[in-house]
Parts: sequence; C-alpha cells; structure tokens
Amino acid sequence: MKTLIVYASKHGCVEKAANILYDKLNTTKDIVNIKENSKVYITNFDTIIIGGSIYGGNIQTEIKQFVKNNFDGLLDKKVGLFLCCGMEKEYKKQIEKSFPKELLDHVTTDGYFGYEFNVDKMGFIEKSLVKLIAKDKIGDSKISIDNIQKFADRIQGD
Repeated sequence: MKTLIVYASKHGCVEKAANILYDKLNTTKDIVNIKENSKVYITNFDTIIIGGSIYGGNIQTEIKQFVKNNFDGLLDKKVGLFLCCGMEKEYKKQIEKSFPKELLDHVTTDGYFGYEFNVDKMGFIEKSLVKLIAKDKIGDSKISIDNIQKFADRIQGD
C-alpha cells in the first residue's frame, strides 16, 4: 500500500500534525505541502490523506482546488480527511462544509488533530483577533498525538 498525505498549513500546525501522522504510518508513503507543490499526482497511490485547517470558517483554497482537480481519482482511492481547528466539537460540521458530499460518503476515516495558535507567524490583525477570541489558548500546543495514532490505525485497517 502506498500512501500520500496532502496538506495545507497556514501557520505550521497542520504541517506538524501531518508529519506526526507520516511517522506513524507503516507503509510506503509520501507527504506534500500543497501550498509549496501544487502539481500532485495521485495515480501511484492507493491511499490519499488530505488535511487542512479552518480559518474564518473555511479550509484552505489549495485543499479545495486539490479535491476539485482530483475528484474522480479520489473516488477510486482509500481516502482519509483530517482537520486542525480550535473547536473540536465543530470539526465534523467543518469537514462536511469543506468537502463534497460524494467524497465524504466515500471516506474511510476522518479525524480531528487538535490546534495550535502560532501568533509569531500571524499578521497584526489576525494576531489581534486571536488574542481577543482565544486568549487562554495562545501559546499552547493542543495537537492530539492520540487522535493522530487512532487515525493512522483506522486508515491502515489495524
């Protein structure tokens, strides 16, 4: 089984989570930051894992475009989806909002990988909003290693 992890990361949280997942997979694998390499070919992979984060209620445009460009091919693969966002209770709604229903019906598993507010990587306006809304969460890494391991086990069929 060959696995491809495709992700988009705005401030580094999704990148960290994707790399942790990469280390936990016991398969031939590759990992691509879609923001750095938009020419991703899925034909040589059996499993495709797609991850992103939610900002302003939306997943990254690059993830939406990747899904749109590869939609038919994704329906022929084993697919897993994950999100990093500050509202765990809302992640299922965010997944449903971010991906087409036909793909969601096809997905093997999805997961919530936690969040992290890296204010050092934010612009002034974004930093100000995050400090106002999530003041008690700033600086803490809430990436869930347990959730990532459970996801890895499910996508591999363990």
